[in-house]
Amino acid sequence: MGEIGKITELVSSSKIGIEDAVKKAVKELNKKEKDLRGVKVESISAVIKEGQIIEWRVNLKSSSEL
Repeated sequence: MGEIGKITELVSSSKIGIEDAVKKAVKELNKKEKDLRGVKVESISAVIKEGQIIEWRVNLKSSSEL
């Protein structure tokens, strides 16, 4: 019999960088999800102010066991 899992979609942001945004999301998911299996970055975007990137945003999908 196969496993049954749960997919969660979320958004995370960081003023430091993309990797930091992903790490923040994983840290939060580990608090709430049972047996987190992995994350997939669906998209990356940036907020620009006065010609400079001031914030990175990532849209993620995570998979975990039910």
